[in-house]
Amino acid sequence: MTSQHTPENPSTTEPATPAPPSSAPPSTTPPPTGRRRGRSARSVRRTMAAVAAGAATLALAACGAATAVTGASSSSEAAASSTSSSSTSASNDMLSSLDLTTLDTHYDEDDLNWDEADEQAITLSDNGSTSDSSGVSVDGSTVTITEGGVYRVSGSLSDGQLVVDAPDDEDVTIILDDASITSSSGPGISVTSADEATLYLADGTENSVEDGSDYEVADDATPVAAIASASDLTISGSGALSVTGNTNDGISTKDGLAIVGGDLTVTAADDGIRGKDYVDITGGTFDITSGGDAIKSDNYEDEDRGWVLITAGSFTIDAGDDGIDAEQAIEVADGTLTIEKSQEGLEANDVMIEGGTVDITASDDGINSTAATTEEEAAAEESSDASSSSDSTDSTDSSSSSDSTDAQQQGPGGGSEEDDGSWLSISGGTVTIDADYDGLDSNGSISLTGGDTTITSADNGGDSPVDANGDVSFDGATLTANGTEITSADDLQSQAGGMGGGQGGTPPDQQSSDAGTDSASSTTDS
Repeated sequence: MTSQHTPENPSTTEPATPAPPSSAPPSTTPPPTGRRRGRSARSVRRTMAAVAAGAATLALAACGAATAVTGASSSSEAAASSTSSSSTSASNDMLSSLDLTTLDTHYDEDDLNWDEADEQAITLSDNGSTSDSSGVSVDGSTVTITEGGVYRVSGSLSDGQLVVDAPDDEDVTIILDDASITSSSGPGISVTSADEATLYLADGTENSVEDGSDYEVADDATPVAAIASASDLTISGSGALSVTGNTNDGISTKDGLAIVGGDLTVTAADDGIRGKDYVDITGGTFDITSGGDAIKSDNYEDEDRGWVLITAGSFTIDAGDDGIDAEQAIEVADGTLTIEKSQEGLEANDVMIEGGTVDITASDDGINSTAATTEEEAAAEESSDASSSSDSTDSTDSSSSSDSTDAQQQGPGGGSEEDDGSWLSISGGTVTIDADYDGLDSNGSISLTGGDTTITSADNGGDSPVDANGDVSFDGATLTANGTEITSADDLQSQAGGMGGGQGGTPPDQQSSDAGTDSASSTTDS
């Protein structure tokens, strides 16, 4: 008898249809600077971006692009005066060059099909785990799967591990059937080798995985996480899974991560859910509490990797850093995303919201687009990490002074105001942002062509509801900015009110200390 397993919690709404491909993709020129304010941050991109605290001036199309509520400088307006308002509707073409739904991933629905007769049982027990399968070995409290196949795991280990060490051309499916695994000295579930690994949460079951504190993974065989994988990983089913990452991440893979369903509760010292190559979420319920980013993809080396795609699901996020952080791109097509706490809600080179409900509370910017890390920046960061703490302190003081001097030399904006080629788009859905600094902030361009967006943000002459270094287009969107209904680019421009102090994104009394703080603190996931 063949058992058909299908993704749980599918979206009941069809994802927004992306625009047709454009012949003019966004620029990929690496940024000379980015936008960051004084906060402890871990990504390389964040560190390299610290010098520029955002631009108060915008290169905007005259009468055809939305300017930040804090106003645009006369030099920016003059630079953009040759662009007519008729070009506004066409500006969204650049957003269609990237559609994450067209990119290949490891997951296929056939991965959830198997014959129940082929299931092999593993019973976990502190008194001695057991299995009749020839593909399973038991060594004390460590249970190792050495062959591809489907394994139903039940029982508990109060201090042990479930390890997958299968040939790298074989798939392993693990059905968690009221399984509880806690390890004091490493990941609870560790996938060191397999072509693909699938964790299937059996219907009606409660499962938990927890790792130890202050441990290292030998030879970096896997990430440091409660559920750690060196291979592509899929999580599916309709059961519940509680994950606690005490040392670093909750769920982390060196390859791609696909989440199809399940009721997931993740608590992590650092990142909650991480797929280095990508995180593709098509269903599930998520409650994530993280010391770092809640959801993260940090492959900056491959142009078609380092992205997060959400097409369904319900999310509640409490993040010590960003709600969702990706090097290359974030796309939200559907689902309900509630980020109750974050430094920045969404951050990537390219950010696109096409549908769903997005509610963001941020202590910095609500949504930020800034260019991805370059290899040169990563190398510089590694060199910086290798320095001693005393050297780091000296560097911080020097950086602070240097950044302050640069800000004065560069004038209003406190840093470079160049368009770095990143972009931020809202073309559908309902978006609510409560941010202490900018609501929407892009070191490149912003396109508002649909959806219903409400922004509450700073409005202090350097921070505003909408802030960009490049063009800002407004055509067909519904926007309320700090209580003012915006119906056109002219409405935004009429709210400008002059230069507002001329110090860009950071108040004058914070510019020097902020730059030094950001550049002094950063680590990178492997």
